Amino acid sequence: MKRILFRRILLAYLVIGSLLLLILGIYLSRTVKDNFIAHLRENLLIQARLIADQVPNLHSENLDQFCKNYKEKTGARVTVIDSSGRVLGDSDEPSGTMDNHLDRPEIKEADLSDIGTSIRYSRTTQKNLFYLAIAFHSDADRRFLRLSLPLGYIEKAVHTIRMRIVTATLAVSILAILLGLIQARRITRAVEEITVFSKEAAAGHVRKRLFLKEKGELGELGQNISEMAHELHEKLKQTEEAKQKMEAILRNMSDGLILSDIKGTILLSNEAAPKLFAVAGNIEGKTIMETLRRAELMDMIDHVAMSRERISREIEITRPKDLHLMVTATPYYADRKESELTGIVLTFHDITRLKRLEEMRKDFVANVSHEIKTPITAIKGFSETLLDGAIDDRENARKFIETIKNNSERLNSLVTDLLTLSRIELGDIMIEQDDMNPEDVIDTVFTILAEKAQSKRLYLRKEIAPEISALRADRDKLIQILLNLVENGIKFTEQGGITITVKNADEREPGIASSLPPTPVSPGASSAIMIAVEDTGIGIPKKHLQRLGERFYRVDRARSRELGGTGLGLAI
Repeated sequence: MKRILFRRILLAYLVIGSLLLLILGIYLSRTVKDNFIAHLRENLLIQARLIADQVPNLHSENLDQFCKNYKEKTGARVTVIDSSGRVLGDSDEPSGTMDNHLDRPEIKEADLSDIGTSIRYSRTTQKNLFYLAIAFHSDADRRFLRLSLPLGYIEKAVHTIRMRIVTATLAVSILAILLGLIQARRITRAVEEITVFSKEAAAGHVRKRLFLKEKGELGELGQNISEMAHELHEKLKQTEEAKQKMEAILRNMSDGLILSDIKGTILLSNEAAPKLFAVAGNIEGKTIMETLRRAELMDMIDHVAMSRERISREIEITRPKDLHLMVTATPYYADRKESELTGIVLTFHDITRLKRLEEMRKDFVANVSHEIKTPITAIKGFSETLLDGAIDDRENARKFIETIKNNSERLNSLVTDLLTLSRIELGDIMIEQDDMNPEDVIDTVFTILAEKAQSKRLYLRKEIAPEISALRADRDKLIQILLNLVENGIKFTEQGGITITVKNADEREPGIASSLPPTPVSPGASSAIMIAVEDTGIGIPKKHLQRLGERFYRVDRARSRELGGTGLGLAI
């Protein structure tokens, strides 16, 4: 900032001093300088026109050598420029490295009036030069030829005059210094405004932009600081929003997540992680052994810290309930270079349901294989017996054929039930509801199963609430459900019988063997009813109730096979 202040004061001093020198220089050296420049202009103009006549004869794109040759003849610097401002050739510098010259004053003037002149300081030669440029046509293209000569010797002549005005310059310097101080005060005021704004931005108060009256470098600096502060505020806002989103994701994840260092100290965790292990309170800042008390987790952390590779392991916990967790340990790097391991990310995915489904699948495969193999074995055995000669034994042949028929019907029933169950799970079963009389449905079920019930001397009874005269349901599906339930009741009941009860859903009582979800009824009736099937048989132990819907599940396998059935009725 001090350098800027110095430049400001120096600039004011140079401007005022230059003005005084200019006034006195005009008075003392105007005539000499004007005559010299006019003579120089005429000579360079003549030389330029002669050189321009030679340019069309050259077809090379690089005219550097051409310019050097004519500089040796004229002593002036020669430059050839095309209409776009690109330097085609130069006697002093390689043309390929030079800037575009279309903005040079002499080129602009020559573009308008075919001849242009200017006196200015050349950054290439670091001298004051007189420039003369003319426009000409080469191969139907408009080009510019520029000649330049240093003004060193004319400035020597003017130097004497300038020395005479030094005394006057000293007097003016005092005034220049005063003006410089005023300018410095303006700069200081701008700096103070920038400082105040920077402090507010550092404190996070970026509600307005900074507008400085000062122009130039300070004005641009103030504008840049204002834009930077505004962008920083937006970045911080986006970062805070991203942080809130990440916290929301971690908070609502069903899987547990823990970030620990390589020594096992927990740096970050979501709410699900301690819940899986029944740990109360905040676990961040504590070690895994202190909170989760699982040695295998520390083994995983040590393994990842050594190998820096992701690993997975299945663990089982028994508190607060039996759970199977798939734990994945992943190396965590704070930077993208992955040069230094920062920590370990542990994720806990509950696979308890998958494990149970896998067990159910294994049981199902084993059960269905057994259920299919049994009738097939019987059919094959009796078929072979018949083929071996028993077919001629009329008394036993009929029994064998009936056994084959019964086992084929059992196999067909099993396949039919499996297909029905598959259609239900695939959603291919359509429910077509219609108004019906519940008493007619129950009578149909009793008619089908009356013979089985009479063979065991069991009663079939119905109890329908008087206010329920109709219900809305799929008649065929309801009959199928009731047939399965009543038939199961007959199988496992030796004395008494089976009762189907139909009543309002709010009259539900404990001890019901099975019930349907609330079913809408016709207008004017109760909003929902309950159909219950109750028998006086051996009952079902409480521990087996949760598994009644599993395929092929039987409370007493030996008794179930003795009584027949596929084991899919309740699942359906």
